Amino acid sequence: MRRKELSPSAVRAFQEIMGQAGVFTSLEDRICYSFDATTYSSVPGVVLRPSSAEQVSRILAVSSQEGLPVVPRGAGTGFAGSAIPLEGSVALSFERMNRILDFSPDDRHCVVEPGVVNGLLQKHVGKKGLFFPPDPSSLDVSTLGGNVAQSASGPRALRYGSTKDYVTSLDLVAGDGQLWHVSEKSGGYDLLSLLVGSEGTLGILTAIGLRLVPVPSSWNTFMAYFRSLEQASVAVAELSSQGIIPTVLEAMDHVTLRCVEEFLGRQPSSGVGAVLFVEVTGSETEVKVLSEKLELTFSKLEQIRFESAVSEAERERLWTLRRSVSPALARVAPTKINEDVCVPRSKLPALVRAIEALAERHGLDIYTFGHIGDGNLHVNIMTDVRKKKEMERVEQCADELFEATWLLGGTITGEHGIGIAKRKYLPREVGRVGMRMFGEVKRAFDEANILNPGKVVPSEPAHGAGGAV
Repeated sequence: MRRKELSPSAVRAFQEIMGQAGVFTSLEDRICYSFDATTYSSVPGVVLRPSSAEQVSRILAVSSQEGLPVVPRGAGTGFAGSAIPLEGSVALSFERMNRILDFSPDDRHCVVEPGVVNGLLQKHVGKKGLFFPPDPSSLDVSTLGGNVAQSASGPRALRYGSTKDYVTSLDLVAGDGQLWHVSEKSGGYDLLSLLVGSEGTLGILTAIGLRLVPVPSSWNTFMAYFRSLEQASVAVAELSSQGIIPTVLEAMDHVTLRCVEEFLGRQPSSGVGAVLFVEVTGSETEVKVLSEKLELTFSKLEQIRFESAVSEAERERLWTLRRSVSPALARVAPTKINEDVCVPRSKLPALVRAIEALAERHGLDIYTFGHIGDGNLHVNIMTDVRKKKEMERVEQCADELFEATWLLGGTITGEHGIGIAKRKYLPREVGRVGMRMFGEVKRAFDEANILNPGKVVPSEPAHGAGGAV
C-alpha cells in the first residue's frame, strides 16, 4: 500500500474515535513525542492517546485504510530508537491505558494494560508478597508495554531471566485493526515468544498477562572492590565456572564509580579500579550457603576488599549506588551513546581489554558498567552530538566495538533491542538467511507495513531521524 500524508479526514476520524482530549496536532505537543533516550528524533504528524483496546482497533483500521505508519510508545526511555516516530506518522501513546485489569495473588498472576509503570506494579503486587522480576534501571518510569516490546531485563536477570520469561498472554491489534489474543497455552506455533521483543513491529499491545513470583524471604548484599575492571571480569568468569549464580552481579568501572560517588556526595573510593555489586536471595539456608561460597571464592581473587551489607539501610545504600549510574552520567556530557554488548562470561576479560583499547585509540571517554553476570556490559560513550568530527570517531568506535563483540562470540544487544540504532548492524549478526526470515515474518504479520516500519527490519529510511549510530 502506498503511504499517504496525514489528511484532515484522518484527523477527524481519530477525533471521532477519542474526542478532542485524545488527539494532539499542535507542533508543541508533537515535539514532546518526537524523541527517546537516543540521539534520534522525528516529529509525528499526530499524537493519539487511546484509553481502550476498542479505540486502538479503530485507530488501526483508519491508519490501515489511509496507509499511515503507526508507532507505539510507552515512556520513551529506550536506547534503540524503537519509539521514534516516522515524520508525519501516528504516534500512539499508551499513557492513558495504565490500569491493572486483574490481579490474582493465589495464581501469582496479573493482567495489565501497556501503560502501567513497572515500578508501580512492583509496589502493588508487593503488598501481597509478590514481585515481577524484570527491573530495568528505568523501572520508576518505564512502562510494561515498552518492557515487553524490548523484552527488558535488569540487574535480577542473572537469576530470574528477562521479560520474555514472565509473559503468559498478550492481547493485540493487528495492522488492519483486528483484535487478537495469544497465550502460552495456545496451540500451534509459539507466537507469544515471537511477539515479545518484537518492538511493536508485529502487533500493537493492549493487554499483557504476567507471571509473578514470591518475594525472597532472605538476602545478602555484597560489594567487592578490584584494582581494574579486567580483574573484576576475571572474578565473574571464575564464579561462572564454579556454577555460582547470584541473583544480582553488576559491575562499574572506576570512572563510573567516581562519577556516582561524586553525584551522591560520597567520599571517593581511593585506589579502586572497579566494583562488583553482588546480591543473593532465597531461603535463609540458600542465602547462607551461597554467601559462604561467594566469600570463599572472592578471598582467593585479586580484590582490594569485600564488604557485606549488615542491615536493610546498608543494603539500600549499596543499591542507591547502582541505581544512580544513569542520573550521574547525565552530568558528564550532553550525549550518551549506550551500547549493550554481551559476550560469554569466559570472554569478559577480553571484551574489557578491547573496550579500554578503543577508548584510547579513538580518544573518547567511555564509562562501562552493567549486568556483567550475564556477560552484558553497557559501554557508554560520553560525547556531544553537536561535534561532527567527534561523532565520526564515536561511530567508528561503535563499529569496532561490535566487531570485537562478534569475534568473541557475542551479540550487539543484550537487552536494549535493535530499533533504529542497530538496524544497520543486524545483517552482520544474523546473516542473509536470517534477514530474509525476519522480512517474511514482518510481511506475514503486517502486509501493509504500517506497524512501526523501518525498525529492526530495514524496510525504508526513518525520514527525519538522525543520530550517531
